[in-house]
Amino acid sequence: MSAGEYDIRVDQGSTFKFHITYMDSSDVGITLDMYQANMQIRRSASTDQILLSLQGTTASVAVTGGGSTGYFTSGTGGTGGTGGIFLNVNKNNVVGTTGGILLQADFETMQNIPKGRHFYDLELKHLGKTPNEVTRILKGVFEVDAEVTR
Repeated sequence: MSAGEYDIRVDQGSTFKFHITYMDSSDVGITLDMYQANMQIRRSASTDQILLSLQGTTASVAVTGGGSTGYFTSGTGGTGGTGGIFLNVNKNNVVGTTGGILLQADFETMQNIPKGRHFYDLELKHLGKTPNEVTRILKGVFEVDAEVTR
């Protein structure tokens, strides 16, 4: 099945929070206990330069931004921040919402994302299957509006 499409518009230098619920065909939230979520934002799908990377499981989360250059490449560079992808939570990051996915990045990390039109996708990796199964669940444009007050 093809990934859903949703364009996200954010403000440069503001805390980023975005919540969705991953559901089955009967509109029932899918438990995400055995999943790892990954999201990357890039200027284009073909570039090696990552502007923002978010990861998470039900036990741990991470966010990596581009720091002063605004980008990094996979495996090299990047600046850690606060946030990540929180699974099985509601929009307030309270555990207990089956299928709840909260994407979050702190304002310092978001300050370094260049203004403009970028692209993202969000994938879920099922850790309970061998080999691991990856499903891209969402994709779209990640539009960053320039910050004026710095």
